[in-house]
Amino acid sequence: MSTLGVVILSLRGMKHLPQSLESVKWADAITVLHAGAGEPSIEEHYFPSLRRRKIASLRELGDPSWEIGTDWVLHLWGEERVEEELGEELRALRQRESSQVPMSYRIPIRSHLLGRWVKGSLLGPSPALRLSRRVEHLPSGWWDSTTEKSREAPLLPHGWIGDYTATELNDGIDRLQSVSELWAEEFQGKDHGLNPKAAVLRSFQVFVKMLLMNGIIMNGFAGLTLSTLAAYLVLLTGARAWEASNARAKIKSVG
Repeated sequence: MSTLGVVILSLRGMKHLPQSLESVKWADAITVLHAGAGEPSIEEHYFPSLRRRKIASLRELGDPSWEIGTDWVLHLWGEERVEEELGEELRALRQRESSQVPMSYRIPIRSHLLGRWVKGSLLGPSPALRLSRRVEHLPSGWWDSTTEKSREAPLLPHGWIGDYTATELNDGIDRLQSVSELWAEEFQGKDHGLNPKAAVLRSFQVFVKMLLMNGIIMNGFAGLTLSTLAAYLVLLTGARAWEASNARAKIKSVG
């Protein structure tokens, strides 16, 4: 029987590390590499096989597979989890003879976004080279699946890694939906010049205004996201109000 270890890369601000650890608690060994400032919040007594190591930056990452001491090494980000089907596949892999399996595997990644699973990840390409034999030396930056070796590695037959980086967007989008419904109801029966062209134009104006207000570079992706969501809210409101107006017009014409 082979052994399987997990190396988890944690960064400041990652919120799902406990869930990531919970998804691989059956592993023979777990190593958490925390890069940058702060310390990850981990209740280590729940994970007897856990080791934690602090690194100053990703440049120190190197090849941690040589340190974990298992036959197989699975690599995860702190925002990722091994979903149930993948867990079953990995446990079955430990039962196979080493001579009967490849040296490494690519694994699909899916993002939990807006209440559904979406193929791909915010943290890198998918499928990605994430599972390797201990004797296999992974290149620096193991999350990068653009290397020649990654393209040659076979795809693991079943399961996927779940990326929960964007899960918190759910609440924000829910609020946008509620506000757009409220505004669309307010616009009903009033002439606001709402039509598809006007809605798109107004949405673009809001996007540019918010982007300039937040600073195109100063707030980076956060400012861009806020601008995009604000523009989306305007566009969604216009579309709903226009749809409701058309529905009323059709009812009147039939009557």
